[in-house]
Amino acid sequence: MTSNRKALEKELDRLSINKECNFARILSHLKKHFDEWCLGNLSREGYPDMKVGYMAFLMNIGSEGITNNELAKKIRVTKQAMSKTSKELQRLNLIALKPNPDDARSSLISLTDYGLKMVINARHKLNALTEQYIEVIGQKKYMETLDTMNKIIQIHFAIEDGVND
Repeated sequence: MTSNRKALEKELDRLSINKECNFARILSHLKKHFDEWCLGNLSREGYPDMKVGYMAFLMNIGSEGITNNELAKKIRVTKQAMSKTSKELQRLNLIALKPNPDDARSSLISLTDYGLKMVINARHKLNALTEQYIEVIGQKKYMETLDTMNKIIQIHFAIEDGVND
């Protein structure tokens, strides 16, 4: 083994010491468990074809509908991703496209009755999970956690916009 390899391994070990407090590791575990919880609940409720990627799309449509461009901007995805997901959700009868009364050049994405029931069901489940979180860690810590997470998201928005390069 070369001395360079030993130095690299030593640096790796030094950087890996605090595994329990590693933000990326904790975030990855939380996302994995949250995604599994979401998909498991949706499957049990009669939505077996759901994918995690569909949720941001569906949860941001609202009762009035939304244009493709507005939704893409809101959930920060490309037009290509929007088009692909839109087609998949139409195939699953979760969304429908209708003419936009404010702009004939665009369509409004709206939830079908089936999609509306799914979103309402998902929101009820999320509210119940939120109550569990609050029961375990308390309202104040829960709100502080959300505030901290939102501040971290703002850092990433600034990085993406080139503010903190």
